[in-house]
Amino acid sequence: MSVIQVSVNQSRIEINPQLLEEKAERILSALGYTDVELSILIVDDREMADMNRQYRHIDSTTDVLSFPMWEGEFGDVCMDLLGDVVISAPTAQHMAMEHDTALSAILDLLLVHGILHLVGYDHERGEEAGREMETRSMELLHLLGYEEESFDWYLKPGDTDQRQK
Repeated sequence: MSVIQVSVNQSRIEINPQLLEEKAERILSALGYTDVELSILIVDDREMADMNRQYRHIDSTTDVLSFPMWEGEFGDVCMDLLGDVVISAPTAQHMAMEHDTALSAILDLLLVHGILHLVGYDHERGEEAGREMETRSMELLHLLGYEEESFDWYLKPGDTDQRQK
């Protein structure tokens, strides 16, 4: 069984950490990662912008960041540590309002997106990789109970203007 830790570092938007943990467990299980450690951090836009600036050298907030533990100099030290997914609650809430979607659905979308990055998917590696990530994202979102067209505005490869990356 995976060890999943959810931390909420903002207080303006109500987030259910238990629900995120349950969804993450289902996502990881579907991907075949049944015995890993995952950290999920929910932050405000200021903290997300700080992280985005520090780690990606982009001076703005974003919706989700992923920090895979298998990357870098010591990536092979402990293969059970999958990594961290950081989600901006205010950005997620803005996306929910803009697309007339429940906040919980947006959080699920961002969680799927972040976890897929942790396990090696990357839409920024080209059109084929984008299609592969879109297909896998939709499979996982369907597993969580969403219809295929629910997130077309986010998942279309090559349409990066719609994403807040």
